[in-house]
Amino acid sequence: MLYMTREERQIQLEKMVNTRDLGGYETQGGMYSRAHKYIRAAAPTYATSKDIQTLKDYGVKVVIDLRSDFEKECQPNPFQNEKDIDYYEVNLFDSTKATIVPEEVKTYKDLGGVYIYMLEGMKHKFKELFDIFVKYPYEGIMFHCSAGKDRTGVTAALLLDLIGCHEYDIVKDYSESYENNIDINASLAQMMDNEEAKQYLRSSPRYMMELLDYLREHYGSAKEYLLEIGLKNEEIEQLIENFTI
Repeated sequence: MLYMTREERQIQLEKMVNTRDLGGYETQGGMYSRAHKYIRAAAPTYATSKDIQTLKDYGVKVVIDLRSDFEKECQPNPFQNEKDIDYYEVNLFDSTKATIVPEEVKTYKDLGGVYIYMLEGMKHKFKELFDIFVKYPYEGIMFHCSAGKDRTGVTAALLLDLIGCHEYDIVKDYSESYENNIDINASLAQMMDNEEAKQYLRSSPRYMMELLDYLREHYGSAKEYLLEIGLKNEEIEQLIENFTI
C-alpha cells in the first residue's frame, strides 16, 4: 500500500521521539513519496542500542546531524562512530554557539520568520545538505536537529514540495512535531536562555504556511530554490525519481 497513515509513518523506538518516515504522501501528480527513503527525527541522544538497530533494520544507512557544535556538545550523537552508518554534520544555523535557535533569529516575530531566515541565510548549507542527498540515491537517510521540528522541518518541507506533495500534507507533517515532542520539551527548554525563546518549541501550522508562501512568492517551488542555490537540473530530477513511487 503506497499511502501511509500518521501511525504508520511513526517509527516506534524506546528513547527517540518524533522519528518518522516521510513516505506515503500523495503527490499532485498521483504518485507517492517513497517510504524508507527519508527519515526525520529529533536528536538521537538517548537512543538505546535497540533503537539504533531498529533504525538500521528499517533501512537507515546515512545520518545527518543538523545541529550546532554547542548542541552536539550538550547532547552527543551516538551515530557518530556507529558501524555501517555514514555520518555527516551540516550546521543549518551556521553558528557554533546556537542554543536550539541562534541569537540573531530571535528578533523575528515568529518561527515563520526564522524559517525564511534559514532559507535565505543558509543557502550554502542547504546546498551542502542536498549534495549529500544526491550522493545517496538509494540508501535510507535520517536527518535530525534537536527537536526534529525546525531545521528538520524546513528540510522535510523542501523534500516534500520538491516531489509535488500537497501543501496541506506538508503543513500537517510539520505540525505533528510539538505533540510528538511532549516528553522532551522540558529538556530542550533547558538549553534556551530565556522564557521568550521557549516559543520556538511550538509547531503551529501557520509557521510552515508562512514559509511555503514565501517560497512560492520568491522562487515558485522547492525545485527552483534548489536550482538557485546551485544544484543541477539532472541532480534534482534524480532526487525526485528516487523519492517517488
